[in-house]
Amino acid sequence: MAHKLISCFPNRVSTNRARSGADLLERGYVGVDDGVTHMASQSGGTNDKAELLGPETSTRCGYHGDREYNMAAPLLLETHFQGHTLVVRPVGDLTPESHARLRDGLLQYAAEEPPEIVVDLANMRVAIASLLTVFPTVRNRISEWPGVPLVLAGARQPLRTLLDTSAVPRLVPTYPSVGEALQALEAAPRRRRHQVQLACDPTSAQLVRRLVKQTSHEWRVPGTVIDAAVVVASELTDNMVYHARSDGWLRLELRGNMLTVAVADADSRPPQLRVPGQRGTGGRGLVLVDKLSRTWGTAPQSSGGKVVWALLTVPPGKRPAR
Repeated sequence: MAHKLISCFPNRVSTNRARSGADLLERGYVGVDDGVTHMASQSGGTNDKAELLGPETSTRCGYHGDREYNMAAPLLLETHFQGHTLVVRPVGDLTPESHARLRDGLLQYAAEEPPEIVVDLANMRVAIASLLTVFPTVRNRISEWPGVPLVLAGARQPLRTLLDTSAVPRLVPTYPSVGEALQALEAAPRRRRHQVQLACDPTSAQLVRRLVKQTSHEWRVPGTVIDAAVVVASELTDNMVYHARSDGWLRLELRGNMLTVAVADADSRPPQLRVPGQRGTGGRGLVLVDKLSRTWGTAPQSSGGKVVWALLTVPPGKRPAR
């Protein structure tokens, strides 16, 4: 079956809690209008896609006076699916000029929410070790929303030595080959997800409370977490109905010890958290969301509108029955 993954919408995620690692609000997003060239090819029944992430030149060397010097090749991103896993293959040189574009390309792929992403490093060259921080940066930024696992695989020498002597393998799972990465991802516990469409109707909050309670019980989520999830889902749904005034959807997802509650609507404006006593209407329900969740935030949808999501911690040892 042919697969196609194209996104021209940067994954601009905002969150309302500070966290370690890469800054969620890091600047420098670029899209196709900023010089990213898209090329698609059909190969073996799978849609392979390549994005040019550098100067439109394939020159590998040049001359300046009597000295010969190397010039960086453009960085291409080739993509294909192996099973349900998206494999992204950077081809060429990772340089300071292509660093931000590689970051944004990976964020765009993650925004399409494939089950997981493997970055195949077999054909990427890097001369500056600090540029490898692009991978922990991306993994950190997508870990909470959309929650797509990202791993590295297949690095060849001298990149393998550069990786091994850096902190990257401690922050991003790294495997000798793509095959081993796929095996590890296949062995990991699967995420559980339930999603339902919501109408712009005052009764939607009641429907959501019932669905969250029922689904969480089926997943054997502890009662205290269920109670919090019900309140969070109800408040986010009310925000969709009374402030966005649009239809939308609810997603409930359990992965590891994190329960995600997310509600989408057609209004691109982010919700505003208003503390008690602050002037203005709306946003006070988010005080409860902020209090009950580990973290929460918003993300745009490529089709328009936004998703407001919240993460709740499931105590260790509490896992869904298989």
